[in-house]
Parts: sequence; C-alpha cells; structure tokens
Amino acid sequence: MKKILRLLTVTSLLSISMASAAFAGSWKQNDHGWWWQEKDKTYPSAAWKWIDSDEDGMAECYYFDKDGYLITGSTTPDGYDVNETGAWIDHGLLRQRATNPSVAQAVSQKGQKLYDEASQKTLELPGLDMNTDLWMSFSYEGMELSASEHTQIKYHDLNTPNMEFLLVTTSSLFGLNMTETSFYTGGCYYTDDYGKYKMYIGPQDMMEHLPFEKPRGEFGIFLDNLQVAEDGAGNKILLYSAQIKDLDNDLSNFYDDALPSLSDFQFSQINGKITINAEGYLSNETLSLYMTLTEEGETMDVSMDINQNYNNPGQAISIEFPSTEGYEGIVY
Repeated sequence: MKKILRLLTVTSLLSISMASAAFAGSWKQNDHGWWWQEKDKTYPSAAWKWIDSDEDGMAECYYFDKDGYLITGSTTPDGYDVNETGAWIDHGLLRQRATNPSVAQAVSQKGQKLYDEASQKTLELPGLDMNTDLWMSFSYEGMELSASEHTQIKYHDLNTPNMEFLLVTTSSLFGLNMTETSFYTGGCYYTDDYGKYKMYIGPQDMMEHLPFEKPRGEFGIFLDNLQVAEDGAGNKILLYSAQIKDLDNDLSNFYDDALPSLSDFQFSQINGKITINAEGYLSNETLSLYMTLTEEGETMDVSMDINQNYNNPGQAISIEFPSTEGYEGIVY
C-alpha cells in the first residue's frame, strides 16, 4: 500500500479543464466591458473559455459572467482568481494550454526534458532530505472517511561505510494514529516496528533490506497536457494533467499484483505541479488524483493529494537520530 501512496500524488480544477477552447472569434468592448464574440455572433456566458488572443499557440482561460462580460482582477463565482486582463491565475502563475498538436508536442517535449534532467540530477545526489504528505478521502454509501500519512526520509552515502538514514512515518487511518521509526547509523539498524530492535548489519546487506525505496522520479509517468512556466524567483514550474486512458493501461498490471481484490478502478482526473529550483534540482512535486474503486460489486470514490518536498537539495545532509536506548539486540 505504501508503494501505491508514494506513486500516486494541486487542487481539482475540473470546471476549468473542461472549458471550451476558442479557435475563431474576436474580442468586443462597450461601456459595460469586454466580451468574446464567436463567428456565429454567439458569446459565452457564465462559463470559462480558453482563448489564444495573440495566436501564439498558447491559450489563456477567461471567465464570462451571466451577461457575457469578462471578469477581471477578481475571483470568479466558482472560486478562481483572474488577473487584470481576465486571465486565470493559479497560485500566482498565468495558466495556459496549447491550442494545436504541434505546440502541445513541443511544450510536452520541453517539460519532459526538464523533468527528466532535474530528476536525474536530484537522484544522483549522495543524500536527500525529503518530506512527503499524503491525504486520502473515501466516500462510500454516504459515509466520508479520511486517512493521512506523513513520511520523512533523510539519507546520505548509501551503500558506503559512511551510510546513514532516518525514516519516520506518521499515519492516521480512520482515527487510528501510529508512528514508526527506522534508522541506520554506526553500522547498526534500529526499528520500532512491532517492538524496539537493533541489529548490526553491513551497508551492503542493509541496502538489500532498506525500509524505503530511493525516489526515482515516479511522477514522470503522469506528465501530459503540460505547461512550462517560471515564477519570477528562478524556479521553473511544470503544470500538468494526466491522460486518464493511458494511465489506466500503464498501471493495470501494478494494481492486479498489489490489490488483486479490486475488480475495477477508474481514474477520473489527475492534476499536478512540479517545481524545479534555479540550480536544476527538484524542489517540490504535488499531485491530486481522483478515482473510483469497485470491489465485489460495491463502489467507492477516492481522492488523493500528495505533496513531496525536497529540502535544500544539493546541501550536505545532517541527521539527528532518536535515542538508541531501550532497543533489544537481535542477530542478523
């Protein structure tokens, strides 16, 4: 289950992502404001519209009120921010999307290249300090249940005599709270899972039994409908959504092995955001996923939000270990 939670990880924007795109029309203005007029003289009202005003292949999203006038410098009735020109702003970023396949392909290739390079550079570091937060919500026959998990991973010099790591997982499942801690230092592995135990084990053998998986840029499988932006602080931002059909196919074998009791699962929406810092390292990854699970003829709606921080990538890792008192020694 933890493998699924790490793999699966930006607020849902369904109303915007489904907004229509403008391929023909023009802006009009009168004393009341601006509106968008289609070639057939109709105009959008109480709706979002993707419009490529400068015809550069990237459209911005605009909201028109019930009378058809553009809302500017405010918050739309469905709760999203728009700037002074009326374009949708998400966490300070102008949102855009490609209007034709060639532009979409070029943006996708650029974004995928940026992500692959940042992932490779980050994961080649001798150590990482990462925090991952997961929130899940389950809706079943009128019942709403929730679960959350916070994971802290710090490591450096894996598979060397200087190897050390710390793994702390705090979870809350339907009101039941639990914390598990594992760490390795001085050639000794400590864990409080099902009791407090310690064992002397060499770094090479420890690598074969790590209680965590070294991150590998898993979020790359979700990248689709990409937008590449900059936040003004030197960070590159990748905003994306996943192509649901392809993702179902990619993960079907994984789910069959991990959760064989699930007779059917269907993703309805996936949105995400990746931040690459000025030095080219991954800084943050977020993912919002919505799906429906069917088991033995019963259906459950599930939403997942994942936020993964890479703390000061490229800097030396310092680990403050818990007390080693009270651990019972066992033979490896």
